[in-house]
Amino acid sequence: MYCHTIKVQKRGVRRGKVKYYCCSCHRWFQVNRGERKVKPGKLVLEHLDGVSFRSLADRYQLSLGNVYNKVTNYLKGLPHCADITRQYCTKYGGILEVDGKYLKVKGYERKIPVVYGIDYQTHDIPSYLLSEAENYQTLVKFFGSLKLSGYPLQAVICDENSNIWEACRYVYPQAAVQLCQNHYKENIRRLLDLSHNPQHLGFMKQVEELFAFKRAPGDFVNKGKQILNRYQENEVYLTVMAAIHRNQHLLLGWQNGHHIPTTTNLIECFNSHLQGRLKTIKGFETFKHANLWLNGYFLRRRQKKFTSCQGKFRKLNGFTSLQKSKKPDSDIPSFFD
Repeated sequence: MYCHTIKVQKRGVRRGKVKYYCCSCHRWFQVNRGERKVKPGKLVLEHLDGVSFRSLADRYQLSLGNVYNKVTNYLKGLPHCADITRQYCTKYGGILEVDGKYLKVKGYERKIPVVYGIDYQTHDIPSYLLSEAENYQTLVKFFGSLKLSGYPLQAVICDENSNIWEACRYVYPQAAVQLCQNHYKENIRRLLDLSHNPQHLGFMKQVEELFAFKRAPGDFVNKGKQILNRYQENEVYLTVMAAIHRNQHLLLGWQNGHHIPTTTNLIECFNSHLQGRLKTIKGFETFKHANLWLNGYFLRRRQKKFTSCQGKFRKLNGFTSLQKSKKPDSDIPSFFD
């Protein structure tokens, strides 16, 4: 553009470049989007932070295809998350929070899950698995990959998806299982439909007191009996208390080891962050690209320093999760130069 006007028109393409015509000075010109040199690693980091290919192309005046190729080729060159664990990491606590996060991939009618785990002690992500369904076979593959990576699993914390703990016990027979008590209580609230049936609030308050802290087994049973005796004439309440008694060994799994949490709050925090990234991308064109992006995302999270950990995890601030889980005297390369 010579006269700096905004009155221009697109008029065809020549050698892959769009031609423009200026209505003020009557000259022709073209924008060479292919000459700007941007490091692929920079594009990848911004894409992993939720910036779409189209937005990156506009931001750096590159063609859409150029951005896609640069990012995809870079992601293809990254090592797999599980391979990094196998090669560099040993300092794990063995307590793993596991969950599945669903994402949109073109060609699938419904969103598909990525199953991953977070080590409670280091907040590291030793492995993940993208699959078409969160079924038993998928979970066996996930825990099998985890075992091949050398992860010393002692306890798993998860929601009420029985596929998770059944697959875990198939691969790690000695592992303890702790159901997330927050998820369990939320399912009871849904069953009682408290928003439309406030008469159940008194009973729900008693259930929440039952799970208010880590009770000794005897205290837990006695408190449960008190609730049962108080509401024994209500069949719905009896059903809830019978289910709690039946699942007691899973709800009190924390007794089988030290420092086992009773909730999946940690991985829920990571899920929120992942959801924020996925929301801006809006979906993936292929299963392959979704898998490449997830691998890059998890590697990025493993090499990003913590800044806002609180309480007993405050000591993690200023470090990356890989720094906390890696073997002594081993140097992990940077993946995003």
